[in-house]
Amino acid sequence: LARVASLYFPLLAIVMDAFPKLYKGGETGTAWGTFNQYPGGGEGAANGAGAGSNGKPAAGGTGDGSTALARRLAVLSGSGTLQGANKGEKEEKEQLLSAECTRNLLVCFLWTLKHVEPELLATWWQSMSLSRLMTLLDVLTLCVACFEYRGIRALQMASGVGSTASDVQTRLAETIMGVGSARAMMMKRRMMGDNIRDTGRRWGITHRKETTKSQQENRAAADIELDAQVEANLATECSMVVLDTLENLVTTLQRNDSLHTLLAKVLTVLLQFLSHHQSTQALANIFATQRALIFKFPELLFEEEIEQCGELCTALLRHCGSALSSTRSQASGSLYLLMRQNYETAASFARIKVQVTVALSTIVAGVQEHGHSHQPFNPQHLRRSLKTLILYASQDKSMTGTNFPEQVTDLAENLNKILVDTVKMNECKEDLEMLVDLMHRIANGYQDSPDLRLTWLQNMAGKHSEKQNNAEAAMCLIHAAGLVAEYLYFIEDCPHLPQGCVAFEHVSPNVLEESAISDESICPEEDGICTGKLFSESGLVGQIGRA
Repeated sequence: LARVASLYFPLLAIVMDAFPKLYKGGETGTAWGTFNQYPGGGEGAANGAGAGSNGKPAAGGTGDGSTALARRLAVLSGSGTLQGANKGEKEEKEQLLSAECTRNLLVCFLWTLKHVEPELLATWWQSMSLSRLMTLLDVLTLCVACFEYRGIRALQMASGVGSTASDVQTRLAETIMGVGSARAMMMKRRMMGDNIRDTGRRWGITHRKETTKSQQENRAAADIELDAQVEANLATECSMVVLDTLENLVTTLQRNDSLHTLLAKVLTVLLQFLSHHQSTQALANIFATQRALIFKFPELLFEEEIEQCGELCTALLRHCGSALSSTRSQASGSLYLLMRQNYETAASFARIKVQVTVALSTIVAGVQEHGHSHQPFNPQHLRRSLKTLILYASQDKSMTGTNFPEQVTDLAENLNKILVDTVKMNECKEDLEMLVDLMHRIANGYQDSPDLRLTWLQNMAGKHSEKQNNAEAAMCLIHAAGLVAEYLYFIEDCPHLPQGCVAFEHVSPNVLEESAISDESICPEEDGICTGKLFSESGLVGQIGRA
């Protein structure tokens, strides 16, 4: 296979050159589809190549999928770059490849990466520029999104097979009322004057139709179950190939000058993994790769990529609330090692404590980032994970004699308080006024924590925006802008920036509440407070613009 893969080695560069024209998903409102089912009902998208029933490019005939794919790749690849094309080629490049064609290309891309000789890959990576390496990681990120396993329920809904809750309820009501039953149909025919022989003949026809329909549904269900197994195997295999590529890339380029820039992009790919549905086998390897990366390069999260640190904490917390015990165990272990690594680096894991608390506050408020697919959040499962964290800390012999176990316990207690607030919010989720009033009280409880107060102010603004209460949402954002302005004025008095929250007094007199920040609560260099991107000049402008 290695010799065959070496023949297809140029395909890697071709796909990287064609990356701007690959289907990214979600841009046109079309889903990725499955291994055997693509948007367009098998005929291909409007500007893509056709495919056969097995997911491979169709062959034969003029104007078929293979010809279109070959022509488009020739235009996209050119002489190794996307420059120097004539006017006709520019018009061709303006069209994106279809989801089907992109999926087939990425399958070939990953197959080549898996079977090509490691020495050849290492030599190729070492000769690549930083921009090409970033493009390679972009393609791997796209592979994660393309080969996400959707599950058998999603496949059933996409094909119209299977019963939804509304279908079951309707069928139950019809059974109780006798609608559509054999007795009701017999009585109806008798009232219409049908004779017994005709009735028997029609009943036989109806019975054969229902039997045929049942057999078709059973065959469709069996096909979907087979497709689900193929999807699961394909998604897991693709995930493993991407993970192996990431680990080999980091190992090969350890002495590269641009290693830190690449590490940030590698972490982005891992976050993409954690934000999409994965199999349990793939998740175990994803968590292992994430732990190894943070252990080798702790400064990546704790000193440089602060925003990605928050995103990682959010992803780990979501998986700590998983219904699968194996996933909760892996996520709890990753979160615990993250806290311990931060403690060993700075003799305190205050930064992780803030990021985890902010992440949980965002999760329980129901504010989800656009484009991410998350599992339903269950507070009971998360409580079990918090108990696991406390157990890890108490049994960790390397932390004996330190205050680390006590800090872990304090963090778990604070997170439990937020979960209690979650229960209260669920009780009044149908009453917007009571819900927002509760969120306001929670925000007022974080006067000494600017990060958490800002998070809950944004959560309130999001709830108001959902109900089209634009004036109330704007006032929440004005308070958020006042809090950021107060922080910026406290750190450095810039003439072109507002002098604290008092600058917004004429817009909202209540904004003066944000001036209650104490000197002890703002110490970002030491405690990791106010280190997010919102506590900056661009963050202030963004809050005002949203308001």
